[in-house]
Amino acid sequence: MESTGDPCIGLEVGRSWHPTTFHALGYAALASGSLREALALVARYSRIVSTGALVAIDDYGADVRVRLKSRLPDYAIESAPMAPQVQAGLAALVVLCRTLVDSHFSPQRVLFAQSASASSADRLRAFFECPVALGGREDALVFSAASLDAALGTANPLLLSINEQALLQYHARLDARHIGDRVRAQIARSLPSGKVSERAVAGALNLSLRSMQRKLKEEGASFRGLIDDSRRRLARQYAADPTLSAGEVAYLLGFADASSFSRASRRWGRRSADGPRLPAR
Repeated sequence: MESTGDPCIGLEVGRSWHPTTFHALGYAALASGSLREALALVARYSRIVSTGALVAIDDYGADVRVRLKSRLPDYAIESAPMAPQVQAGLAALVVLCRTLVDSHFSPQRVLFAQSASASSADRLRAFFECPVALGGREDALVFSAASLDAALGTANPLLLSINEQALLQYHARLDARHIGDRVRAQIARSLPSGKVSERAVAGALNLSLRSMQRKLKEEGASFRGLIDDSRRRLARQYAADPTLSAGEVAYLLGFADASSFSRASRRWGRRSADGPRLPAR
């Protein structure tokens, strides 16, 4: 957020997201019979795409609340600024709904635990197209049950079954993956915060710091090396997206500013002829 100067950068990231980014999970959601079924899939398998947050669904009868909850052990919701990850997560859920229904589908209201400036609040309301409440107790989307239960014309039971089977198999293998892969995935999800703490990553993986360090050493890896490698790999992907500015890429990679990213990019380029290039904008 500091590197771009945009307090709603997370909203812009969520706006540009597409369900197929999540591969089998996205395709399964798109083949669901209703929004409720699609959101339930996201909640059930959220651990596959994020180890830092989970999606929970609370049914109150006429209303249904879809909540975004942090898995980070030291996350204090009442003292945190409006996290870009929260904006992006709730925006991405609405993008999923709009992809399945229509481009102006909206929840009844959106709840943010953190406060925001008047201009940021206006941007949030403009995107979600519904009332936005700030400074509450949770981050959530509130839908009417009727809007979630309406049948979708895009439903495809066979495609849903195939992709959910893939999700089940991947979920079963998740805990068996090498610790380096798990740490790398957590680093990638934590980079936009700009604070990728070794201790926080270990906690998110339900490991002690010493245990994670020992396991990484056994695999011939180090935490610092995984951060650098994760940034390099992601930078190559982001460099192929012409819609991302240098500041946005710097934010997504957890750099303090675009100049820091530029220096790292030159260093990566010296290692490899096809290293990532700084976006022109």
